[in-house]
Amino acid sequence: MTAAAHPVKRRDAANLLGAAALYGGVFPINRLAAEAGWPAVAFALWPAAAAGLALLLLVLLRGEARGVGRRHVVAWLALGGLVIGAPIGILVEAAKHLDASILTLVLCLSPILTLVIAASTGSEPFDRRVLLGMLLGTAGIALIVWPESGVIVAGNVKWFLLALIAPAMFALANNCAVWLRPPAASALVMATGTLLGGALIAVIIALVIGAPLAPAEPGAGHVPPFVLASLLNTLFYPLFFLIVAAIGAARFSIFNYLAVAAGILWSMAAFGEDPAPAFWAAGTLMLLGMHIALRPRASVR
Repeated sequence: MTAAAHPVKRRDAANLLGAAALYGGVFPINRLAAEAGWPAVAFALWPAAAAGLALLLLVLLRGEARGVGRRHVVAWLALGGLVIGAPIGILVEAAKHLDASILTLVLCLSPILTLVIAASTGSEPFDRRVLLGMLLGTAGIALIVWPESGVIVAGNVKWFLLALIAPAMFALANNCAVWLRPPAASALVMATGTLLGGALIAVIIALVIGAPLAPAEPGAGHVPPFVLASLLNTLFYPLFFLIVAAIGAARFSIFNYLAVAAGILWSMAAFGEDPAPAFWAAGTLMLLGMHIALRPRASVR
């Protein structure tokens, strides 16, 4: 029987809630990093590397490194690059110009785009409700960037549009997780490889575009976001792979709702953000689109 055929245990439900609460913290942490002056790609690199090395030690102590081969490495590099190496750098750069609560809403597009990619590649049959969800999500985006909405300062619209690259990468990663994950790989091994793969991709990106690999003048202000991001990575990624294996992708789809809500609440609590009324209207459209798109079949983060 598949994981989705079994009742959800209280432990799995608690893990799901905890994972969503953790991941919602990505957006305010990225804003803290931006305000502290962390270079965008460097902040994708070092917290991922620190968390990956911590988990690697645990993998070695548990003897789970046996059997790792080329297929694992390919999966790690693909997933790491798509969930950490490139999108975190983009979100940190966008956080210099946008409220964290606004950036949190881009997460609504990830499950919709996941289904669009799956349908376009034949992994999932096309469903009109996915198209409707995409249209509602697009309507939410249009409302956010509409000059009269007051959600984003006119000059910063381009940064929101740039941030939309991140959910597209997350969506591609979701499909790659299905296509590339070795069947016998444990959650801990997958999390470790994904983090280290993301760090390596971040280094390559930095070298190609000439981005700095560290703050120009490291100081005490750079430490809190680094520590918070490293802890989040260390806790979230093993939990993510563990939960999906335990309850299945369909049930894990509720993560999207919880993480968006958590991200907005974290942002409002940490920075006292007070979004314009149009923000809530746009959020409603995007959440409704995500809900409609997720109803037909199984999906992932």
